[in-house]
This record gives sequence, C-alpha cells and structure tokens, in this order.
Amino acid sequence: MPNTTGGHPHGYDPGTDTVRVRRYDLWRLLLAFRDLTERQAPRTWSHMLDYDISFERLADAVDAANQTLSGPEWRGPDYRMRCSLAAAYVWPEDAPYDAGRVTAVRVVGYGSHYVADLLGPELRALCGLGYAAEEGKTITGEPTCPECRRELALMQLLRSGTERHREHRDTGA
Repeated sequence: MPNTTGGHPHGYDPGTDTVRVRRYDLWRLLLAFRDLTERQAPRTWSHMLDYDISFERLADAVDAANQTLSGPEWRGPDYRMRCSLAAAYVWPEDAPYDAGRVTAVRVVGYGSHYVADLLGPELRALCGLGYAAEEGKTITGEPTCPECRRELALMQLLRSGTERHREHRDTGA
C-alpha cells in the first residue's frame, strides 16, 4: 500500500478523517485482540461498551470486505473477531441474548431493529437502543440495523455451538 493518500502520509484522508489499512492487517489485529482479551481476568471487558463497540465495527468492515471479495462463495461472518462467552466479558443485563424469539420493530427516527421483549417497561433493541412503546411499530422482515442483525447472529451461534463456530475456533479457518 502506498504510504500517501492525496499527499497525506500513511493513508490518512483529512476530508473524511479516515485511515486506509489493508483488510488482512486489520483482520489479524482483531484476531490477536480477541485472543488477548479472552486471556484477561474475568469480567474485565464489556461487550458493546468501552472500546469493544469500536472493535465490533472494525470487524463489520472486515466482514464486508471479505463478503465483497468472496462474492457468492462467502461463508458468512468470521465470528473469531467477535466477543465470545469467555469469562473476560461482562455482558449487559439480559445479555448475551438467549437466541429466543425476536421481533423486528421500526422506531420513529431510528430505523428498524430487533427487540427480544416487547412487554417490558423499557424497550431495548439488541443493539442497545432504548425507546418508548409509542415510538415503535412491529414490522416484517429483517431490520436495517446492522448491529441488531449481528447481535442476533452472534448469540444464536454462541448459544448453539454450531459446527461453523467450532471450525473457526478449533482450526483457525
């Protein structure tokens, strides 16, 4: 990769405040981060809080790049870059999501999301968005929120112990 972008060193674009890095380098960094995180003392890392949400967004970018490169042969997200059920993680209340039934809801001004419990006094989407009952309306189909879709897929995978998760974890594939 050239070390300049538009005359700026190391791939930095001040117009968009973005830095360009190779997909492979970011992927390796995320895998090393998750490995180190899981070796930390219990309850030292908070899922979808602190820096974790930034690492989840970086993993989203790597998955999107992998999907683009692989085309129809894409096997799905690489969950090795994501949180696990290791003791190092502190999950928000009622999380990790128990992979039960979810409902897609459109929240006025905030797009559509997955919600696990439509009966509680405080409604909260899987991505963490809280809203009042009068702001949401049940819809059909998948929501637009990528974080909600990711959280549902991740929790179903972690709770079910599917072959894909075991393959990624055990073989490093």
